Amino acid sequence: MTKSAVLVTVEIKEDRVDDFLKAMEDDVTKSRDKTLDPGCLRFDLLRDRENPKKFVFYEVYTDDEAAAFHKTTSHYKSWADFKASGGVESQSVVKVETASMPGEWAFQTQLASSTPTKSAVLVTVEIKKDRIDDFLKAMEDDVTKSRDKALDPGCLRFDLLRDRDNSDKFVFYEVYVDDEAAAFHKTTSHYKSWADFKASGGVENQSVVKVETASIPGDWALQP
Repeated sequence: MTKSAVLVTVEIKEDRVDDFLKAMEDDVTKSRDKTLDPGCLRFDLLRDRENPKKFVFYEVYTDDEAAAFHKTTSHYKSWADFKASGGVESQSVVKVETASMPGEWAFQTQLASSTPTKSAVLVTVEIKKDRIDDFLKAMEDDVTKSRDKALDPGCLRFDLLRDRDNSDKFVFYEVYVDDEAAAFHKTTSHYKSWADFKASGGVENQSVVKVETASIPGDWALQP
């Protein structure tokens, strides 16, 4: 589980995207090295499928102290120096965690394929306060079974994250091999657990951002 994770959305100046990717390859890959960044559990760089200049960092740390340590490293400085050079048009941050959810199922711990993804989503939902227990029950079924290759072979990752500033708001981080695998997921009985909950009226609002890593050169953007 994590007490400290972030989803950082940035829009990069078009003529600086190559410089950005070079800086981020250093930050991302070294963040995963336990000798350099021991409290970093995961770092993925995702690209918006509708705007190739927009990216999302998915960074997961054990706790706030580990996240603070990350910002002292030389690899973080690669990103910080790029940002200081003026290459970023805009930036927003959502702080999330999984530690407040009962059980240890919300954050995936088993390794998946290192294949780049052509189809991933960040689904943000706000849940009616009196339905959160029902929501978590439905999502435990959907999330855990999505990781079972016998049931959902094209799903590489599924994390359920909770907004640290609004405990009624959650983010699904779903990673599939491709669009066909994502479509298959929606035919499964475990997806129906979520769909039935949504149909019951428990969701206040929902938004979806479609992302991928396949267009980013090399195989480093998605952590296995």
